[in-house]
Amino acid sequence: MTIAGLTSGIGGIAGLFLILIPLVLIHEFGHFVMARLAGIRVLEFGLGFPPRARVLGRDHETEYTLNYLPIGGFVRLEGEETDSDDPRAFTNASLPKQVIVLSAGVAMNLLVAFFIFFVVAWAFNPVVETTITGVAAGSPAAAAGIQPGDSLISIDGRTYAPQSVLQFSTSDFTEPWRQDLLGHAGQTVQLVIANASGAQRSVSVTLRVPTDQAPGALGVSMGGSLVTTAGDPVTAAGLAAGGTGRAMSLILGAVGDIGKQLATNPTQGPAGVQGPVGMAADIAQVVSQPNAFMVLLLLMGVLSANLALVNVLPFPVLDGGKIVIMVLKRLVGAKGVSAFEAFAYLASFALLMVFMGWITFFDILRISGQ
Repeated sequence: MTIAGLTSGIGGIAGLFLILIPLVLIHEFGHFVMARLAGIRVLEFGLGFPPRARVLGRDHETEYTLNYLPIGGFVRLEGEETDSDDPRAFTNASLPKQVIVLSAGVAMNLLVAFFIFFVVAWAFNPVVETTITGVAAGSPAAAAGIQPGDSLISIDGRTYAPQSVLQFSTSDFTEPWRQDLLGHAGQTVQLVIANASGAQRSVSVTLRVPTDQAPGALGVSMGGSLVTTAGDPVTAAGLAAGGTGRAMSLILGAVGDIGKQLATNPTQGPAGVQGPVGMAADIAQVVSQPNAFMVLLLLMGVLSANLALVNVLPFPVLDGGKIVIMVLKRLVGAKGVSAFEAFAYLASFALLMVFMGWITFFDILRISGQ
């Protein structure tokens, strides 16, 4: 590995920590605030994970600590892990209060995802415009003087709204243009084209009838270019709400893909799914690109939505699993569940570590080009 590669890798890891740590702390802050409001005693709010480095301060009941492992934070509640006689203990709170406290971290991550997407949509309003990436020799496009880097604005006055990045769409955004051109094969159409600097011009083009040797009516290949402009708060709010929902649905799909891959072919990594190493590598590449700040904000929003969805899964070490255990305790009695609870937490944590190792292994293979 070169010095530049090593420096880039370190920068990517640092960037990942700078994104993840605030998101985890915000998640834990949600638990902290709702526990206080519910009258549950909060013993500790920790930055990082033990071993403890120092006590930062105290109030009437809570210690605020700094810990050596810089991987987020935690909130320690009275009676969360063991029985307690304290009337303000988590284990002695009503089930609705327990569920609200456990769900508060998820709610905070969803709010953060919405807020970040709102800021991106208002301040940057990123959209993908259809761009000409290649022009075939002897094609109608070449005869009309269309150049790679030009953007399609309209066909005979018809326009197609550029796709917002916050739609997180996996569909081919060039397809409407392609179908419109094919629908006019053999006809003369009026195209409005913009060059790379944004200057527009109108050109008359007689489209060809596609053949195996000359596919496409215009004779171009299309791609996308990222364009940013100032948005407005009303539209931004709608894009943020839709973007949060869309990000959650994509993450849910990825969880399903991971489960399918583990069940059918665990020797191959799931396509499109990355662990911390893969994300750090992506961040290392992003920081040197144009619009890096906006892209990092988008990544932070997606990761916040990711944390929200993952934490509602019914896995004992996660908030969703803890809620399931709390419900079971009320249904079958604490004694019937407590013997299983410690084992469930330990086993789920071990499985989570194995899973992270599995994802990281394939991240390293991808980065190394194998």
